[in-house]
Amino acid sequence: MAIVYGNEAAVEAVREFLEDGYVVGGTPTGRLNDLLATRRTELGVTTAVLPDVALFESLWERDIQATRFPYLSVSHDGCTGEDDGPNSRMVDHSIVLSLVVLNANIAGNERAVGLAAARYADVIRALFFRRLPRGKQGWTLNNGGTGEATGRVIRASIDSQETIASASTPPNYLVLTRLTVRMQEVY
Repeated sequence: MAIVYGNEAAVEAVREFLEDGYVVGGTPTGRLNDLLATRRTELGVTTAVLPDVALFESLWERDIQATRFPYLSVSHDGCTGEDDGPNSRMVDHSIVLSLVVLNANIAGNERAVGLAAARYADVIRALFFRRLPRGKQGWTLNNGGTGEATGRVIRASIDSQETIASASTPPNYLVLTRLTVRMQEVY
């Protein structure tokens, strides 16, 4: 049913954007882990200090019960009612990215884990601000990716980000990023 405004389509577009990126000359690029590698190079640090995201999941949050870390879940948190745009109807979907960073996966002390969590938040934000190449912008989730959302994502924007430390010593961290993904109807 191609007319679906889709909770699943919105979540899958975000997951694909973060995990799969886009393809240039047959090579995937523009993924979250690609941007993490670039940031490590800029900072002169290794994966011991800022590891790649090991596990991506959609519509299900295992959080601390995941089997590999850092762990990122993409979940649907609701949507607005129909909005009549100038040429089509639209729905705003609320999406939550939950990135779990365990202290056991980060070399160093408590400060190093908190610094890694802050760097993850920065890289996620940079990915959504990405402007190039044309048609692969972060704010359109690569034009909705390759699934049901293709060509239907009008805008994906970060509403808020927060970094939460657990009460354990040393702490684990949860980086929460709340998004709004505006999707239009299929013609």
